[in-house]
Amino acid sequence: MKWCRILRGGSRVISRIKTLDFRRANNSGLYKELLGGILWVRALEGRGVQESCLLFKHHFLHAQDWCIPLSKKSRKGGRRPAWMSKELLVELRWKRKV
Repeated sequence: MKWCRILRGGSRVISRIKTLDFRRANNSGLYKELLGGILWVRALEGRGVQESCLLFKHHFLHAQDWCIPLSKKSRKGGRRPAWMSKELLVELRWKRKV
């Protein structure tokens, strides 16, 4: 019988995943101002559905980048969605017990 030895000398992988942090989002109206400042009738005039959708998506994501900061995803925080607060988790635990 032969024995193998597995070496664990490899480097640890560090996650660089970033998520949108809606809690620190800029609520000063900049988001509404960026999207509201576009004349959508004129911007979408003469375009097909696919092209209009892509144009809206581009402007929407651009405004999102400006107004909602990114945060590193922590190990514990990655287990639940960002919108789920601690109070909601307590209520869900209580509901499961009942």
